[in-house]
Amino acid sequence: MTKTSKYGPIFHLPPVGEPPPLSVQFLGINYCETDYCNIRKLAQITVFGYVLSGQGCVKVGSQTHMARQGDVFILPAGCRHEVTSDLDHKEQWSYIWLNVSGIWILKMLEAYQLLSLVVTQRSGLESLFKEAIESVKAKSVEELQSEFQVILMRIIVSLYETLRKRGDALTSTVQAIKQFLDNSILHPFDSTQLSSHIGISNKQMNRLFKREVGTTIYHYVISKKIESAKRMLLDTQLTISDIGYKLGYVDSHYFSNLFLSKTGVRPSDFRKILSET
Repeated sequence: MTKTSKYGPIFHLPPVGEPPPLSVQFLGINYCETDYCNIRKLAQITVFGYVLSGQGCVKVGSQTHMARQGDVFILPAGCRHEVTSDLDHKEQWSYIWLNVSGIWILKMLEAYQLLSLVVTQRSGLESLFKEAIESVKAKSVEELQSEFQVILMRIIVSLYETLRKRGDALTSTVQAIKQFLDNSILHPFDSTQLSSHIGISNKQMNRLFKREVGTTIYHYVISKKIESAKRMLLDTQLTISDIGYKLGYVDSHYFSNLFLSKTGVRPSDFRKILSET
């Protein structure tokens, strides 16, 4: 479902020869009216957006975030996307967007620990997105194929560095919690074991983690498990039952339903749709 209550330039870059691993075929700027709504039930593209003004709501699967001026949002392929204007915000919501084709972009996002990220606040990447818009106005399609690969990599690396530097600011306690969780993704989550390892109560541990990381320990663990599941679906021939088992879920139906609730698509459909791109 899409309400076309928006305006702005749209640029199409038709493929020339063999498409590169990171391929931008459409980009543009959306100036959105208050009733703007764009929904992709099962997206075959990955969307990068930079908010120029105002604010809107972006949803990926079950995750919902507000994207404000200066923020970057990423909507990965293989998920349900929903992008809407914020009815209560007076300033018009506008954003630059790049549609990226293929599964390689998902592998790059996973490699740089960005696959489960939806919104990066105060990204500082306005110049890169505006560079993409200015380039498409002035250069040939042949030149742009290679140039956009470079721009995409600069966006990805810049986001990674921004998050790494913010992570360096975590207290030693929260860093220890995060390290424990990252090293335990392929095991069932045991909050009692974690609490004992860190040496503080569950309540205090969750309060500190939520304050510094911005999400609960439970949701952090789930997002990491879903991230790992996506990679195994793309890179291996393991059955969905085997993938669930490796991630600590003995019941394959529970794992499949969890994946559906978090991404908006069943793991079998995720694998099928992404193998066709």
